[in-house]
Amino acid sequence: MKNPFTFGRVVDGKDYCPRPEHEALLRQSIESGHNVAVIGQRRVGKTSIILRTANTLPKQHLLYVDLLAVNTVAEIGERIGRAYIKLGHAHGFLQQAIQLFAKLRPSVSFDPITGTPSVGLAVDRSQSMQTLEDVLDQLLAGHKRDPLIVVFDEFQDVLRVEDPQKALALMRGKIQHHEDLPYVFSGSIRSKMRMIFNDPDSAFFKSAITLELEPLHLEQFEAFLTKHFEYGNRKTDADLFKDIAELGIQITGDVQQLCWALWEASEEGDTINKDTITRALERIFTLERISYEDTVSELTDVQRRCLVSLVKTGGQSIHSKLFKETSGVAQSSSITKAVNRLLDRRIVYKYRKTYQVANPFFAVWLSQKEYL
Repeated sequence: MKNPFTFGRVVDGKDYCPRPEHEALLRQSIESGHNVAVIGQRRVGKTSIILRTANTLPKQHLLYVDLLAVNTVAEIGERIGRAYIKLGHAHGFLQQAIQLFAKLRPSVSFDPITGTPSVGLAVDRSQSMQTLEDVLDQLLAGHKRDPLIVVFDEFQDVLRVEDPQKALALMRGKIQHHEDLPYVFSGSIRSKMRMIFNDPDSAFFKSAITLELEPLHLEQFEAFLTKHFEYGNRKTDADLFKDIAELGIQITGDVQQLCWALWEASEEGDTINKDTITRALERIFTLERISYEDTVSELTDVQRRCLVSLVKTGGQSIHSKLFKETSGVAQSSSITKAVNRLLDRRIVYKYRKTYQVANPFFAVWLSQKEYL
């Protein structure tokens, strides 16, 4: 029987656990023409809820632009242009999309097997701000022809470009005049998203309704997951979800991954319990061990010590006596530098007042390695 648990991709249908309140707020905002900033850590389900909600508005096309690790202003314009032309191919207005971005001299080729388009654009990088301005103008023109909902995913990465405040000011200057074109700005680094949308000095200050997407409480998620286990004639121990939470595995996508492994580590008629969790974690470690080891090997000694100490102390105070004793790093400045580097590399993230390892399975693996 096929494993019913899905992770690592956008989900819909029976794989999607509904969030009716959030979906209703997002839908109402889009229908009212308001821009929305959806903020939540990785794998919490931001993209799934955005796409599911947008797809309930059938008269509008969804333009999804992934800005993860964008490095230049020119690249922002390129990604928007490529996304629009691919949308045109998917919905039957490819030629109009190509004409719309004619200034960028688009070239389109197709995979002979899948038919998937590959889009090339000729962007003058010395005129990157002008290019971005032109692209945003064309988005509005395209919207008037074929109504759009624009989603900028990992929007906080605009802060990585060469002149981020100028880029944000330009984007805000254009977007504020796109009155009937709704934008959804999604981001996984809370501090940076709040800096963009909540800082009075930011061009995007109060320019969007903020929707904070927290992880589903296991109590909410439990019935959904239990039903999936029952699909394969598997029972769940009364303490199963409490045991999962105690491991620090609470993000929606991570819980789905563990449940996938629990399914693989069990048979029909089994009761999923703490022993099954141990076997399931070993399966995940086997699949991801090389990645874990590579990550550790690329760290400096101080970074490695601080990472392990974050896991062992809970990440609540990186300058406490306990943290220093656990890490063996006495200088607060060295700890700050090391933790900032871990943040920059997205190995850890800051949630409220604690530092968390981005991959909870990596954290469990680290906690079991005494030699680290």
